[in-house]
Amino acid sequence: MKRIAFLLAGLCLLVGLFATPVLAQEPILPHAFYGAVEINDGPASLGTTVEIRGEGVLTGVQGNPITVTEAGKYGGPGDTAPKIVVQGDIGEDAILTFYVNGVEAETEPVTVEWHRGEVTEVNLSAAIRGGGGGGGGGDDTTPPRISDIVHCHEGVTETTADICWATNEKSTSQVEYWASPGMLSPLDETLVIEHHVKLTGLAPCTTYHYQTMSRDASDNLAVSEEYTFTTLGDVPATAFTSSDLSISPSEVQIGETINISAQVTNTSNCPGSYTVTLKINGVEEATEDIILNGGASKVVTFTMAKDVAGSYSVDVSGLSGSFTVKEEVAPPTGPPEAAPPEVGPSINWLVSGGIIAAVLVVIVGLIIFFVFRRRAY
Repeated sequence: MKRIAFLLAGLCLLVGLFATPVLAQEPILPHAFYGAVEINDGPASLGTTVEIRGEGVLTGVQGNPITVTEAGKYGGPGDTAPKIVVQGDIGEDAILTFYVNGVEAETEPVTVEWHRGEVTEVNLSAAIRGGGGGGGGGDDTTPPRISDIVHCHEGVTETTADICWATNEKSTSQVEYWASPGMLSPLDETLVIEHHVKLTGLAPCTTYHYQTMSRDASDNLAVSEEYTFTTLGDVPATAFTSSDLSISPSEVQIGETINISAQVTNTSNCPGSYTVTLKINGVEEATEDIILNGGASKVVTFTMAKDVAGSYSVDVSGLSGSFTVKEEVAPPTGPPEAAPPEVGPSINWLVSGGIIAAVLVVIVGLIIFFVFRRRAY
């Protein structure tokens, strides 16, 4: 009995040792929020940031802050809808403060407390001069953020270029552009989120550098990185040259594939289009339309097969070559030819006759020798 008691006591001690760290590692569930958000009595625009601060609250992490993706709302009530998530070493019932684009916002309800594992709807409103970010007290010192710079609408033509971009707050629109420094588009002082500037009076076949610029209502200026575009021009066909003609293989059988390629180069400074033409025996066989920037090259390849044997001449935009198509040789269809009879080694009768004659002479000589010898005795 004592042994059993000791075993039970030891088992309880081990369970206690292992159970204690498991309880200590229990995760602290966050408190999630969503709701409506207004700036200057209007729905907050896309890109507006909402942040929650407080003692022990983690900020600048995933889920805090979040960005408005539907005008006038941050997050949503559904289980799969995004929400702003407040986590950290936070005491229960801790007071939380909401910020919209860096400006402290009024909340509904007025006081918001942190409770682990809860999901709460809190509506926000903020007064921000210029409609955009800033520091406390409404003093905006943060320039707008520029994004999504593209060639839009008509894009780039011979003498014009359309430039579009977006900002996270309402701002003015202007583009600095130059082939030589110092050219500025007219300033559009309308405060907008989506910006469009059309540059006019440009020179054809010219590369321009540009930067987009936007200034918010608090006079904070944002300037983008530097970009380039090249205006179009009337590029003559003579500006395109062809080289390095390749015909592979140069000899095929009927139906086999042939690859014919050549390198085309735009020798002008302008982007332009060109039609590469393949002629076989002087007749147009195929074409390919290409667009090349000034100074750029491209290898154009045509693939073909012929069903008639013969020799064919090739012309690719002035480059000449040729290939040959042969008929396939059919294997024999009749029975195999009979093998000729084996012939034994040939006999040299002259040499053989000489040997026989010599043998006969020896035999005759021996007979005469023995006959005369017998008479002598």
